[in-house]
Amino acid sequence: MRKIQISVACAVALAFVGVATLKSAEEGSVQGKAIVKAVHGNVQYQSQSGGGWSELRVNTVLDAGAQIRTGPDSTADISVNGTSSAMRVEADTTVAISTMTRTDSSRDADSETLLDLQDGAILGNVKKISANSRYEIKTPHGVAGIRGTDYHILSKLEPDGRHRVTFTSISGQVIASAVVDQGGPSVVKVLRDGESWTPGYGDVVQIPLYQLQLFQGEISSLEGAVSPGGGPSAPAPLLSSPFASGAAGLESPH
Repeated sequence: MRKIQISVACAVALAFVGVATLKSAEEGSVQGKAIVKAVHGNVQYQSQSGGGWSELRVNTVLDAGAQIRTGPDSTADISVNGTSSAMRVEADTTVAISTMTRTDSSRDADSETLLDLQDGAILGNVKKISANSRYEIKTPHGVAGIRGTDYHILSKLEPDGRHRVTFTSISGQVIASAVVDQGGPSVVKVLRDGESWTPGYGDVVQIPLYQLQLFQGEISSLEGAVSPGGGPSAPAPLLSSPFASGAAGLESPH
């Protein structure tokens, strides 16, 4: 049932983003690559072909299907599917780069990028992409459609076995879609600068200014790490979890 709900949510998000499905690999699209730009602490990866987990190092090239996991106080900065997209995998996170395709190898090519955040948090920067491009992030509770945007997405496993997911637009626009009530319809929220939504825990809220500024600092550090000739980024600052008891800007569950 949950897989069906997520698929419905994904379809709704795509309708609102208004993007077209790209040509499949059989029709001649080019497989994209991800390049590791910075690593801090204990970070491992596993290729699509499976096998054991290996240490992730700077300049490692990842193919679609690779999974990355970070330990405590560990991060990785990765350029994803070309130079127009980057993400920071934060501590205690597992994320897969499910799909990376491009219609050709040029910078402005139409592209399709799908990430699967299984647990933890990622922060990212997506430059303006073509109208026919698709950039989505799947979570255990909803999906986010990304266009020229700085974003943060956090997924926390609760004691009852469910994931509590928070979508945040640092700048630009994030279109988030999730099934809030079991068996109910998908709910779509359009998030703009500094807005955040935790499905099932109230409506869209404005995050505290201090938290927005910390996110902006992380984005600046990420951009510096992935830019051509950029040096290693500084370790990510510790952010106060939006799931902390009494965190500002969040509402109690219904």
